[in-house]
Parts: sequence; C-alpha cells; structure tokens
Amino acid sequence: MSLILSHSPKIFIRKPVLIRASAGGSSSPLQTPPCYINGAKYAPDNVELPSLLHGVGILRLHDDLNPAASDANPKRISLPPLVTLPHCQTQIITNVSLSSLSPEEEDCVVAVKFMGPQLSFCRPSAQGDSKWFNIRIANPSFYSSRVMFSKKHNMFRIPGSGGQLIASWDLCKDIKHTPKFQELRYHFLPEPTEAEREVMDTCLTTEHLVESQSTGETFLVRCFRQTVYGKALLETKAVMVFNVSPKGNAVYTQDIGDLTIFISKAEPFCVRASSFPGVRPNHLRTFMSLLLSHSPKIFIRKPVLVRASAGRSSSPLQTPPCFVRGEDPCGPDHVELRIAYATRFFPKLIKKAPVELVYNDASDAAVTTIGSSHGWVASLMHDVGTLRLHDDLNPVASNSDPKRILLPPLVTLPHCQTQIITNVSLSSLSPEEEDCVVAVKFLGHQLSFCRPASQSNSEWFNIKIDNPCFFSSRVMFSKRHNMFRMPGSGGQLIGSWDLCEDKHTPKFQELRYHNLPELSKAERETMHSCFTSEHLVESRSTGETFLVKLFRQTVDGTSLKVKGTKLKTKGVMVFKVDDHGNAVYTQDIGDLAIFLSKSEPFCVCASFLPGVIPNYVNILDVRELAYFKLTDSSIISYTHRFKAPYFCPPQNIEY
Repeated sequence: MSLILSHSPKIFIRKPVLIRASAGGSSSPLQTPPCYINGAKYAPDNVELPSLLHGVGILRLHDDLNPAASDANPKRISLPPLVTLPHCQTQIITNVSLSSLSPEEEDCVVAVKFMGPQLSFCRPSAQGDSKWFNIRIANPSFYSSRVMFSKKHNMFRIPGSGGQLIASWDLCKDIKHTPKFQELRYHFLPEPTEAEREVMDTCLTTEHLVESQSTGETFLVRCFRQTVYGKALLETKAVMVFNVSPKGNAVYTQDIGDLTIFISKAEPFCVRASSFPGVRPNHLRTFMSLLLSHSPKIFIRKPVLVRASAGRSSSPLQTPPCFVRGEDPCGPDHVELRIAYATRFFPKLIKKAPVELVYNDASDAAVTTIGSSHGWVASLMHDVGTLRLHDDLNPVASNSDPKRILLPPLVTLPHCQTQIITNVSLSSLSPEEEDCVVAVKFLGHQLSFCRPASQSNSEWFNIKIDNPCFFSSRVMFSKRHNMFRMPGSGGQLIGSWDLCEDKHTPKFQELRYHNLPELSKAERETMHSCFTSEHLVESRSTGETFLVKLFRQTVDGTSLKVKGTKLKTKGVMVFKVDDHGNAVYTQDIGDLAIFLSKSEPFCVCASFLPGVIPNYVNILDVRELAYFKLTDSSIISYTHRFKAPYFCPPQNIEY
C-alpha cells in the first residue's frame, strides 16, 4: 500500500480554498479531495520522506509530503527516543496514529504500533517532559495489527487479525495496561461461489478499522490481497465492509451511503463524497505499492526397540511423540519435567532441566525458549544477541552432560529486527553434522542461515524478504526437496530456498485449491473471525506434503496479559500439496498423524507408534492441548498451562 494524504484543511492546507456548491447542489461546501503521490522526481535538497531514524531510534513527524505545505519551511517534530520493551522490537512499525489534527496541539497523543507485541504512546507537546509509555500485548492476533484513533470513543483502537476482537485504550482513564475489549459477532455474510472462496481463502487478509466522523459510524474493512508475478507486488482481490455497532454486531454491508473509504499505509479514513468534487460515494479505494529428532545417533544412548506382536506389521514399534506436561522444583537452578506421551495425559518420564529454559515467559527474562527442531531446542540469549541449540528438554538426553551449541552472534539487516523469532529449523538430525544448516525466521523481513559445524568459520547468511505475506511465516526443511520452505499467509505461495544454488533467489510455488468443503452459516461466521496460521508439514515416510490451516479464537475474557491470553482451536483444514501446486482438501491422510506446536511441525506413521491415533492433527499451544479428527472435523480440547509447548518427535524412527 502507498500513502494517502489526509483531507483535513485544518492540518495541512495553509491556505484552504473552498469551492461553493453550484445552484441546485448541496449547501455543504465542496472541498479539495484527498490526494496521493503518483510519482516522484529526485531532488536532493528538497525531498525528505517521513521515516524512522534508525541510527538514533527516533521517530519524526513532518509535513514534507503535503502538497500544500511549505517547501522552504516544512514542519518537523522529533519525538523522544524510542524505548524497546524486553523481548520486543522497535525497528519495524506497522503504523502511526494521532489523537488530534496536529501534533502541536497540547492534548495530542501519538500512538505507534510496532510489529509484534509493543504499542507505544507519547505527547509531543510535552516538550522536555515528553516520553514514551509502552505497552506489551501478548496476544499474537494483534502482532500485525494497525492502530487508529476513534474520536467517537476518545480511544486508540486496534482490530485483531481475523476480526474477532477490537482492543481499545482510554486516554482519559488508565491507558497503561487495562484495555477494553469488544468481541464482534458477524451477520449476513455473503455466500461466495466456489471460485471466489478458492481465491479469498488463499489471500493475505488484513483488517482496517475506519470511523466516519460525519455520521458516527464505525466500519471494519477486510482486504484480501494476492501476490502477483511471484514478487512483492500485492493485488486486491476482494474487499468486505462491516458496519460495527456499539454492541459488537458486525453487519456485512454493500451500502455505506454517501461515504467513501480510503485504505493505504496512512491511517484509514472516510469522507462524505458529496463534499468533495470527483469522489464517488459508496466506494472503497485502496492504494497499493511494490512494496524434535528421531535419530538414535543423537539422542538414544541405549535404544530399546519393542518388536511388533503377532499379527502386526513387522516394523518395530517405537516410543511415540511426547511433550512437557508439567514441572516440579528441583533445587535453585533446575526443575523436574513431567513428560507425557502425546496421546496420554499421565506422566511417563521425568527429565531434569535448567530453570531458565522453563520459567522464561516473564517480560524481563534473559533467555527466551523459541521452539525446537528434530529435538534440539533453540533459545535466544537477549543480552548478547545469540542463539543456542541444546537438548536439555529432550526426555532421553543426559541430565548431567547435556549438549549445548552456541551459534554466532545474530546480524540484523537494515530495517529488520532479530529480537522476535517465529521459529527455527534444522536441515539435518543434529547441528553437529558437517552439512547441517540452521534456518531462523524472524518476525518481519529477515530469514537467516548458518552452519554450526563450521565452528570458527560459522557465520550468518541473511536474506531480506519484502513480500509481507511471509512476515509471520514459519520456516521448515524439506528433505524431499532439499530446501528450506515457507508458506505465505493465506496459503497462496510457498517460498523455497535452495542451499546448493543462489540463496538470494527463492523459488515460488503458487497453490491452486480444490475440493473446498461446504460450510454452514455458523461455521463460516466462526472461521471468518478466527486468527489463522499456515503450517507446512512433510511426511518423510510417504513423501507427501501437507499444508495445514489452523483457525483459532481468543477466549476467557480476551485478556492481553501475558498469562491471560488463551487461543482455542476452532477448526483445521488439511490440504495435500503436489509438485504442480494443486492443494487438495482432504479428510483422510491415512496412517499419518500430524503434530503442531512451537516445534517444527512433523507427522508420523501411527502404526509404528503405540497409542498414536491415525488421521488426527494434534495441537499443543501454551494453554491448549487439542486433538482434531479429520474424518468428521471434531475437536477434543484440554486446557492447561504448558511451560514448554513443544512436541518432541519419536526418538528412534524415521518419521
């Protein structure tokens, strides 16, 4: 999206010109309509873009791009230096919003939403006393959201991804850590055709909250965009507008009357079309711009194989996947983990682990446990900016002699961040293998690779991804393709990086969806408001690739506090992906079982693993353990506080 300049003469038009209505027209004065930048000619001494000054970490507000502002004497207001909360980042900003028409007004508050958990406020007019007030939002449905100011409510408001929630901060009361919530209920959703569904279900979807100050109405706009030509060019495929009532009813509408809505990188706004010559009513205009392991070699010091009983397959049965069910104190520096099989609720194993790897969800923790791949857990040491791989949480690893591999210090690309990581993936069973490559996907643009076994020669190879559909994606290694792969948001694209060829030139596979299930009205209304994530899973035993779409909603009071955020699975869709890009919806994956958690996703043959049920998707989140049965789309969900929500794959089988 590109920038649309505001229409308010009070802020930007130093010499407003009003065009009176002609005879027979409305008595309302006609104004100069909204405008945008259609092109640029470089002028070194006269052009300065509004930007984040990365070298000093300062935001600046200015009117340089306003066509009516002075070229010789533009207004530029520097805000105080940004303060980065622990485990957050202030390099990538989703948007900025002002509570008043001008930052020079005494009561004006500036809100800045960063990609990830942080939201920050300050009052520019406070001069020497101006400072940032920072809020940490733990709910991931708000990580990519955009903030706006509601004059009607006198609040800053943020819509969550999926459109289930709107969070608001009251400037007259406690804006600090007590947001208000509005949960939306959708009505009169349109019936899309099968072709329309196939397109919309693969789109990168964004939510925009827009307020009409002239009519007092609030609209939630959902924009559906797809990547074109395999590049970072996004094209709008569909738009849905909902009129939101004070009681949370979001009513789909195709009639907004005399209003016109403008969506861009600027704060969204709407105007009365009759007040602006050439602006068409009942239109929405968008402006786009280019914008764990199974190897006995590693973990099983003394492998024990349980032979199949008579009448069963001759393949050896193995210990099934497991996860950390709970923990008990064990001295000042360690805890005893209660390990449970993935299909059991009672503990089966006890594992001793360092406290810092389990109790690290506090905002000031020095170490953050990211997730795992092939049984190797990755943790980020914030003070030194270094990742470490270790087997401390593996139930069969040594308590007295755990393996810990320190990776080289992270290198942050310009305009990127390395404080928030989506996941880590290994190309081999062990980072000690000579050809093993570690891939790290950060929230936002950056994807990084390194070879741990290179020791002194180990260094990061960094890639900047401009396409926003990959900003929240998770990376996985495909043994079949010998590539690291990532599904884009919406599931339109899969990006692949070939380690043997040019790493800077990803290959793209565009998916075409088939056999989408018919959904009831209630199912569509529920899934329409869900926070959706895509997961790419490969079955090494069968050679199949699956794309899993996970639909979740926030429950239990919709709290944004760290320990209060709970996402509950509402639906799962599994698609079998072939080499030609056909993604076929399926409710039958045969003898396979899929496991999703903060670990790299994996699937196993259930017949080789006692207690594992085939044709299920098993989901482990911080506060949920869920089993999704593909044949009838039923879900069994259990609530618990999991300190380490990671599935550890079977330890002695090629899954």
